[in-house]
Amino acid sequence: MGQFMLPDLGEGLEEAQLTRWLVQVGDEVALNQHLCEVETAKALVEIPSPWAGQVRALHAQPGDAVQVGAPLITIAEGDHAGGAVPGVAPEEVVDGEGPVLVGYGAHGPAQTFARRRRATIAEAPARITTAAAPQPPVAAPPADESGVKASPLVRKIAAERGVNLAGIIGTGPGGRIRVEDLDASSVPSPAASLAPAQPTSEGDDEERRISTIGLRKAIAAKMTRAATTIPHFTEYGLFDASKLTALRQRLKGEPDYAGVKLTFLPFFVKALTQSVADYPIMNSRWDEEGNAIVIRKRIHVGIATDTPRGLVVPVVRDAAARSLAEVAAECERLVALARVGKLDPASMTGGSITITNVGAMGPVETGAPIINAPEVCIVGFGAIKPRPTVVGDALAVRPGAWISVSCDHRVVDGASAAQFMGALIACLEEPEGLA
Repeated sequence: MGQFMLPDLGEGLEEAQLTRWLVQVGDEVALNQHLCEVETAKALVEIPSPWAGQVRALHAQPGDAVQVGAPLITIAEGDHAGGAVPGVAPEEVVDGEGPVLVGYGAHGPAQTFARRRRATIAEAPARITTAAAPQPPVAAPPADESGVKASPLVRKIAAERGVNLAGIIGTGPGGRIRVEDLDASSVPSPAASLAPAQPTSEGDDEERRISTIGLRKAIAAKMTRAATTIPHFTEYGLFDASKLTALRQRLKGEPDYAGVKLTFLPFFVKALTQSVADYPIMNSRWDEEGNAIVIRKRIHVGIATDTPRGLVVPVVRDAAARSLAEVAAECERLVALARVGKLDPASMTGGSITITNVGAMGPVETGAPIINAPEVCIVGFGAIKPRPTVVGDALAVRPGAWISVSCDHRVVDGASAAQFMGALIACLEEPEGLA
């Protein structure tokens, strides 16, 4: 009997949130077959099986937070006494060589996991348990509710709400009570029914709890640090997009852009890189420990992307050295991977300046975006739409959009930000040099 612990995913994280199981108790699994999907602060990761055998127990439920090193699944397989990992020869996992575990990539995490698998048996045999006969699944001891099947998270929520789990019908595997079952129930515990009534706000019974173990927790922490430690200021400008709109329409028919989704985003990226070349201070970071400004020589543009899991920022590396068509293809690739949670951590780190294209999400004029620390500048683009525009002494209707530039006032002064915005608007209003 092998008890598999949640491995170190190579991101320096201590926990992950289980999003779904890909196997059930009783299933036969093969070596490297995906067992489950977990969400970390950076990505969705599919966990492969370290050996072949039959699933005997699942030690967590979707929505649970699982600590690195905590039991994840129990699989019955052949005798592996003597230190060999079942189904894998010792030479196959030395220093990450041999078959790479699917879901961990070819570098770093796979090697780390392979070494830890060997070290787990050599140095910590208690983490891999051996039994002569199959053991039943281990459930968390019920808290004053004998026989109730529920995860620690569900028990905690039930205690906070004063709900007696014994009175709830579980709809999970084997009758396990899920968070959704709590939400659908309004049965109070006997203790709660005898307690003095507490004032509640209208609609309390309509509340739904959302776990923040994974990406949302990371977003909350990062935004809090940025908003409370960086002295922000934001400046706004409006640009005429007539020539940009015409150029985009013309390029769509050229061979270099065949098969490329040419949105306005790659134009924004190229205009940003050209403007940064004239104002390199916008492509810098604040060194907290050294109390210094560090200017980046290469321009790596982060693309703030809305996904079902929350906001992620994939990075277009060396954007200044890429053609418009190359930037368009890379933006399309990164955004597509981000929206299905398949970006690797390296694709979301190392940015030097960020773009948020809020206009792409609807008729949003502009906003004051929060800086993506440790960067010192984030540029927001609103929706391009027809606007009344003064042309000479006449009033005309032309496509245009708002731009907002948020900066770290420790590094960038207001005049510098205004000059940078002027250069950016000039690039977008005379965009031929972008193509």
